[in-house]
Amino acid sequence: MRLTRPSRRTAAVAAVLALGCAGGTVLAVGLADGEQPAAAAGSPDPVAAATAAPPHVEEAQPTLPPEGVVLPTPSSDVHVVVPGLELDLPVLPLTPRNGTINPPTLTAAYWLDPYGDPVGSPEQADNTLYLAAHSTGTGEYGFDPLMQSDGGGSTLEAGDVIEVSTPQGTVDYTVERTERYAKGELPGATEVWEASPGRLVLITCFQRGGGRASTENLVVFAES
Repeated sequence: MRLTRPSRRTAAVAAVLALGCAGGTVLAVGLADGEQPAAAAGSPDPVAAATAAPPHVEEAQPTLPPEGVVLPTPSSDVHVVVPGLELDLPVLPLTPRNGTINPPTLTAAYWLDPYGDPVGSPEQADNTLYLAAHSTGTGEYGFDPLMQSDGGGSTLEAGDVIEVSTPQGTVDYTVERTERYAKGELPGATEVWEASPGRLVLITCFQRGGGRASTENLVVFAES
């Protein structure tokens, strides 16, 4: 399934809908609406399993804006930055609704609010910080810079630095490894979902290049 651009006739509608209905990475965390996972931020047992049911990631191809339309970038005082890739995205909280998380825009990353929050120093962390964002394969949006344009693999390597900045300070996370998981494999990947204070996990759809449909997720593991 190729990414699609609306016709000029639908440009105005697409520009309005892009913030709320873009589709993309959906994290189903196995929670009832309002229910908190066992190791939600602030819980008394932050090193317990992050959720009673294995999460999974579903992907709907986001619709790109028409040529010449610039999508707005949300404002946030929290940012994720990869200096080596010139990536700088605002980061906003996203709370599970009916057990799912769906980033509403192509131009920001989102942290899973019931889990680890962005912190100003490593010792403040009480859980894994999960950041999810769209990717489109165009190099223009979300976590696109994390992947080679030809679908050859990740542009991140062990030792690369990812910065998460907050008003209280900036934490540098060092990439340990990147992994690709088939869409059906991620729910059983316990190494992804375990609570680990001071750890950062980035999740996005792995784009194979050439407009081909994504069949995998790219996961980046980093430690402060």
